[in-house]
Amino acid sequence: MKNNIWFIGACVMFFLVGYYANNTAVSLPKYKVAVVNISEVMEHSQEVKTLKASQEKQMKDLNNLITKAQTEIANEPDRNKAIQMESTYRKEIETKRNAMDEEYNSKIDKITANIKSLISEEAQKSDYNLVLPTGMVISGGDDITENIIKDIK
Repeated sequence: MKNNIWFIGACVMFFLVGYYANNTAVSLPKYKVAVVNISEVMEHSQEVKTLKASQEKQMKDLNNLITKAQTEIANEPDRNKAIQMESTYRKEIETKRNAMDEEYNSKIDKITANIKSLISEEAQKSDYNLVLPTGMVISGGDDITENIIKDIK
């Protein structure tokens, strides 16, 4: 009989703890989620447009150098001198290409960091707990892409 009373008391206690724990879990604040279309933001960024224009100009200059090198090497009658010229041009082209890549990556990292900080500021201003790219979300979330595009301009 004594064991039954302890058992019933323990069951009632577990029931009450579970009941109040459930009430607490239900009353926790809800997450406010936002989504951002990063590619659209990048498209509207003036910094990205400037970077693309600069990259295209540098690529055009590099292609002109390649064309010049091909012409000079093809017109060189001395085979040994042509091989030496080819080696020199290869090194020059590779150096320029690597410098272009490093410059591009450095600038794109700065632009990305700037966009991330704008997104973070917008999230804090509008009390969002979580911001995800639109490609990761099937449905739901408030789209704040237009707000970020306005801030970036």
